[in-house]
Amino acid sequence: MRILKFLGKLVLSIIGIFVALLIGISIFVPVYDFDEPYPFHGDYLHNPYEGMDSTAWLKCNFHAHTRTAGGVANGRNNSNELLDSVYRSFGFDHIGISNYNTISDYDKDNPSYVPGYEHGYGIFKIHQLGLGARKVRKIDYPLWQTLSMKQHTLNKIGQYAELAIPAHPSFVEKGYHPEDFKYLSNYKLLEVLNGYRKSPAHWDMALSNGHLVYLIGGDDAHSMTNINDPANRFTLINSKENVGSKLLEALVAGKAVGVAFPMDPSYTETFPHKRARFEENLPYLTKADLCGDTLRVAATKPLSKAEFIGQGGHVLHSETDVDEASYVIQPEDQYVRTVLTFADGTELWLNPITRHESPDQLYHPRLDHLIYWKTAVLWIAYIIIISMVILLFRRRKKLRIQNSKSKIH
Repeated sequence: MRILKFLGKLVLSIIGIFVALLIGISIFVPVYDFDEPYPFHGDYLHNPYEGMDSTAWLKCNFHAHTRTAGGVANGRNNSNELLDSVYRSFGFDHIGISNYNTISDYDKDNPSYVPGYEHGYGIFKIHQLGLGARKVRKIDYPLWQTLSMKQHTLNKIGQYAELAIPAHPSFVEKGYHPEDFKYLSNYKLLEVLNGYRKSPAHWDMALSNGHLVYLIGGDDAHSMTNINDPANRFTLINSKENVGSKLLEALVAGKAVGVAFPMDPSYTETFPHKRARFEENLPYLTKADLCGDTLRVAATKPLSKAEFIGQGGHVLHSETDVDEASYVIQPEDQYVRTVLTFADGTELWLNPITRHESPDQLYHPRLDHLIYWKTAVLWIAYIIIISMVILLFRRRKKLRIQNSKSKIH
């Protein structure tokens, strides 16, 4: 009986310590204030596809998982070799592994290798990709997350990686909110296309508030035996060199296109059939030219639909069943991004044309400011509250002991 009581107390103590650690990690976060953003403005229209080589597209996926930690991490039955072979069978040029909180060194001697990982333990899937990572950010906030927590995480990941990228922002309703991206800064890419979700509202919120953020697409693949995991959401990068550093440079420069390749609605497709469909139907961007204020776009296949989208995610203009589509950018258009849809349902998502004062005024404004005095006041308040709770528990325990002794006597 005493052993059972001892074990019960031990388990409760371990749970208590674990909960206390979670709460401690979550509340002792620096406090940030955020400047009000302002939209893109100016007479200069920046086209990230200027000088594009329409023959130099590389198929890249930076978001996929393999089996780690004995299967505890969600890589299911993916081995590094299996994932690599499946993506190579679809003709991918860069095959990235982004395991949870672990940098994989698989195929690290390949010039295309980019060290990366997916950060995050939280129940609300507020995750980030760290690409060009030198070190893993171990700390996360597993329960709720304030805007300060989200900004602090991006800042910290960015200290140890070339790129900190908010991943699948629309994955769950209580994760990243579109309104967060009005103020979040210190990141250059957003995973707009993910194997589980598309996140146009989050991207348009960032762009509408003057954040020069380009897109990335990622399968977020977890099982290479599932036909619907590989080669669905990925990135085409315009680069002649399949070298890791060059791929990241091209992504930051906006010389990339997000691809949403349609799944087979019957869910009975075989891998050979999907590979054949992929090879036959995958389109490539051939034109994204800006002539004065006129944007012209075309691809290797006819366009079933072309949508030109601007401030607030509003469709400015659309065309159907054309070989080439165009839009005259209006003085009030602060940015214009394009989505091309093809006969089989494949979509190409283009990076935006943005307004600036001049070619030298392309920058990524920081809106966050760490407020030391607010942080100090808040932390002192937390310490006082925690101390009072501890004292209260100790006092109650002392009273219980005294009452027990008085009953005995």
